[in-house]
Amino acid sequence: MRFIAGLVAVALAAGSAFAQEGRRIDALTVALISDIRSSNPGVNRDANSDTVLHHVVEGLVAYREDLSVAPMLAQSWQVEDGGKTYRFRLREGMTFHNGAPLTSAEVVWSWRRYLDPKTLWTCIRFFDGSQGPKVLDVEAPDPRTVVFRLQEASGLFLIAMANLQCNAAILHPDSLAADGAWRAPIGTGPYVFRDWQRGRQVELARFDGYRPADGARDGMAGAKLAHAARLRFLAIPDASVMKTALLAGNVDVVPVLSPNDIDDAKARGIQVSVQSTLAWQVMLMQTLDPVLADTRIRRAIAHAVNLREVAQSLSFGLAGPNPAAVPLASPYHTDAFATWPAHDPAAARRLLKEAGYAGQPIKIQTSTRPGGYFDAAVMIQAMLADVGINAQLETLEWATQLQNYNQGKFQLSSFVYSSRLDPAFSYSSLVGDKKRFPFIQWDDPESNKLLDAAKLSTDPAERGRVFAELHRRMAEAVPILGIYNPVEVTAAGPKVRGYKTWPAGNERFWGVWKE
Repeated sequence: MRFIAGLVAVALAAGSAFAQEGRRIDALTVALISDIRSSNPGVNRDANSDTVLHHVVEGLVAYREDLSVAPMLAQSWQVEDGGKTYRFRLREGMTFHNGAPLTSAEVVWSWRRYLDPKTLWTCIRFFDGSQGPKVLDVEAPDPRTVVFRLQEASGLFLIAMANLQCNAAILHPDSLAADGAWRAPIGTGPYVFRDWQRGRQVELARFDGYRPADGARDGMAGAKLAHAARLRFLAIPDASVMKTALLAGNVDVVPVLSPNDIDDAKARGIQVSVQSTLAWQVMLMQTLDPVLADTRIRRAIAHAVNLREVAQSLSFGLAGPNPAAVPLASPYHTDAFATWPAHDPAAARRLLKEAGYAGQPIKIQTSTRPGGYFDAAVMIQAMLADVGINAQLETLEWATQLQNYNQGKFQLSSFVYSSRLDPAFSYSSLVGDKKRFPFIQWDDPESNKLLDAAKLSTDPAERGRVFAELHRRMAEAVPILGIYNPVEVTAAGPKVRGYKTWPAGNERFWGVWKE
């Protein structure tokens, strides 16, 4: 029986290997709505940069599709000293793209670089004690063990380490030049960063030395099987041009398809995916602005905007409104998060009169970037005009709008937050020290304390109560206008196989091939 079982196992393994080999293709071409901002993971980033670089680099841990945290480069971890020490054991046999073995030394080097303020890592605030636990030290007691020592226990540590926007990648030191300047990412992922023609395309090449993790593809975790020898990401900022390229067979996958085009695309053999996401479409408000500093003006804006009408229009009826930073798909979302100033133009006019609003212009920054930025701005401008607000559109290049967001240089701004897989990260972009972090929407001491409590707690029930209280306070002060969680409509060519979307929205092209 053992002999027969062994033959069966060998046959299954051979069949699996044959199936994988049969899926090997030369190239997969993917459209991006804009060029990547940089090749430096977690530094000068946006969602496009994240999507590309997640194929090149990996962290110690990663998110599963159910939003739990799984091992990635770590084989396992232990929590010690009452939650103040994390001891990671690395997977054996992993190598970097330059052939060097992965050891704890590179993990320590990578993390000490991230924790150096000079690196300008997007997420340093989650690890330096500003908006999360303070990492006191990262140690390498042996080649396969890494130890993180925290100042205090935190329920946010592993969640932040897996955060898609942080992209806490383990890099080889040769990613930097001798003078410390950034060169290119040398990671451990299934693809090598091969070429970047700025403004046009990024090309990745399959890393034949990659060793996939155990298990099926699962969010950003599990096996990452690189079927395509090359991944080509083309910057195509116009959604109609994307669609034309897809129908002509010039691209294999597009990240944005108008819901209006779904039926036509399907009739032509295109595979269409409709996925609710954890992203959040909003109208940012600068609460330090002389006009918008008045809560009555901000509440008037909230009363003026019909969130359901905007959400349904932007999604072509596929989604409803969500004014809360907690996504509808989040396990933390309850009916409490529906609380928000009701659509009431008469109430808006009364508040404007009380505040002494005299028609001062309020500019709405937006861009023509695909994703509803411009359409949302136009609709909201009309609704504000209906109650007497002199709202004026200011259409910018996306790079300029994003820079203004980071620097807090706007009155209103039509914006989309990419998926935050834990509400603490959503609120961390909204609540905090505006002097230190200009992109923060609201500097409210009591809300800052609540957010700190959510980051420290490991109890889901307690965290849920904190998030609900944060939303209640925001519904009163209206430091931001939340609209809805966008529905992602993506499309793949008729021959594409294995492509699958997930709530985080970040596309994955491992496990994807063409017939």
